[in-house]
Amino acid sequence: MRRSKRIEHFRVSNEQGLTLIGGLFLILVLGAVTWLGYHVIPFFYYNQELVGYIESQARKSQVFSDEEIRRNILRKLKDLEIPFEDPDLLKINRFNGEMVIELEYSEVLFFDYAGYTKDLWVFDFPTRVAAPL
Repeated sequence: MRRSKRIEHFRVSNEQGLTLIGGLFLILVLGAVTWLGYHVIPFFYYNQELVGYIESQARKSQVFSDEEIRRNILRKLKDLEIPFEDPDLLKINRFNGEMVIELEYSEVLFFDYAGYTKDLWVFDFPTRVAAPL
């Protein structure tokens, strides 16, 4: 019985090195890592940008009232498109000669394809910034 060259090409062999299946698996893994990086890195980037903004607002605590700081931070949350539904969860306190701003929010990594949505991971971002008055 004679085998065609096409079948021989797809045969898995220990001597062959990177096979077609191994190459496809590598492409699949690289694609998944790229997709995850594209969707997850902005969560951490925007969180760091928000923390820097909150630190600058806390340093200006002698100039601005608590309500002005709250309004500025909520505006920044909206500009960065960070999901933050309850403004009461933004806590601004002045005590013992320092200003403390606390905020916690979550970002959800989800997969959406043709109407099917699946939450893959929830990233919690607790933020606490303290600055002297």
